[in-house]
Amino acid sequence: MLLWIGAVVSGVLGYRLHEWWVPSAVACAVVVVQAVMFRSLLGNQSGGLELLTFSLLINLLMFNATFGIGRSIRQRLNQRRKGAS
Repeated sequence: MLLWIGAVVSGVLGYRLHEWWVPSAVACAVVVVQAVMFRSLLGNQSGGLELLTFSLLINLLMFNATFGIGRSIRQRLNQRRKGAS
């Protein structure tokens, strides 16, 4: 669920033409929330670090992709508006 929420947030922030580092910050924030959730679910079992590392990589990939999609949509709309006027 956090992956999809973060992807939507990154897409919206990309649409608003924020800076390039924003999806990375969103991914890190989501991983912090996931770390807290994993810690409460798993306790002190091993394997949590590998799971969080994999989760961070997946989040970075997904959030940068949706950020780029949102950004390109906004830039195309801006180009059409400039061409129409």
